[in-house]
Amino acid sequence: MLRIRSIAALGGIVPILAAGAVTPGEVHAHQAAKVSAATFRVAATRHYGQAGNASGYSVIVATGRREMWAFGGTNPGGQSAPVAVRLNGRAMTPSQLPAGLSGFISDASAPSDRDIWAASEYGRYVVHWNGRRWRVAKRWGHGLITGLAAVSAHDVWVFGLAAAGSGRAETWHFDGKSWAQVGGLANDIYRASAVSRRDIWAITASGQTGLILRFNGSRWQRAHTGRALADVQPHDILAISSRDVWVLGNEVARADAVRLVLAHWNGASWTRFESRTEAWAGRLAPGWRGSVLVTATPVSASATGLILQATAAGWQSAARIQSARGSGVSDVVLARNGRSLWASGGVLTRLGGNAAIWVGPVELAARHPGRDA
Repeated sequence: MLRIRSIAALGGIVPILAAGAVTPGEVHAHQAAKVSAATFRVAATRHYGQAGNASGYSVIVATGRREMWAFGGTNPGGQSAPVAVRLNGRAMTPSQLPAGLSGFISDASAPSDRDIWAASEYGRYVVHWNGRRWRVAKRWGHGLITGLAAVSAHDVWVFGLAAAGSGRAETWHFDGKSWAQVGGLANDIYRASAVSRRDIWAITASGQTGLILRFNGSRWQRAHTGRALADVQPHDILAISSRDVWVLGNEVARADAVRLVLAHWNGASWTRFESRTEAWAGRLAPGWRGSVLVTATPVSASATGLILQATAAGWQSAARIQSARGSGVSDVVLARNGRSLWASGGVLTRLGGNAAIWVGPVELAARHPGRDA
């Protein structure tokens, strides 16, 4: 099985908030020259739970031209509680989740502003927003949820659910009426991204590095990537169209030699982009003008968050987010009006940590086509 790290659900939040007050380090030397001078500003911070708890927003999704939802919770890894907030570009409003839920919300998928799905990795449940209220869509009694992909209110996929030490995973599908477990190749899926109900791409948690699957509406099949993902542990996948698919992962030579790798499918072939940035992979998100956005946590500066940009020509630019005691970025989204970027994560405080939302300019940095970040 692919090693599912503790930051799988929370991006860079868990390591920085569990470590105490860490002095932010510098980005890798090759990266520093390309860090954007444009800064992200804090749009909102919140603390949840007891004063000494760590709070964080693990995922953020855009549902309208100026509307976004952020999800997360308090005390990841311990007795925790989920949170959901709604942002309209000016204010952030808490949204009441069903009573009795525990566990940090780790993933979300939003086909529309009235059809939002969110899942808790350790809570083992999925909740659904129908435009008026949240309800529990399903609970599981075992395993961990590692991925969620909602095509519509009648087509939802949930991945992971591997019982601890079992060496196996489960995939479930909702058809609008009932949930059913899906077998075969789908059992190995870790995370997925949907273009449509007949075109879904996934990364697996199998022992084979770089194993990619594709769903054609009736069955899952292996997508051959050649050497594009050789020796890479995939961590996230983003399918923008059938001819624009991205896979983000890490090539790990040893514990202190970890670098980001991107692979891109253009409809005909795969291309590999190796970065000189030594960082743990986070999330992928659509950018502007054919670009893709990447979140990451530097190996040498675990209390710093990175947001990088790439295109089919290669790595382009990067921005760094940090605070006085340390911060981590878990997810990023481009506002649908195309005018701003919004990032979710957490910041360290004297007692614990606060959940945070940042907003920044669309242009991360001057473009350097084809050069490594």
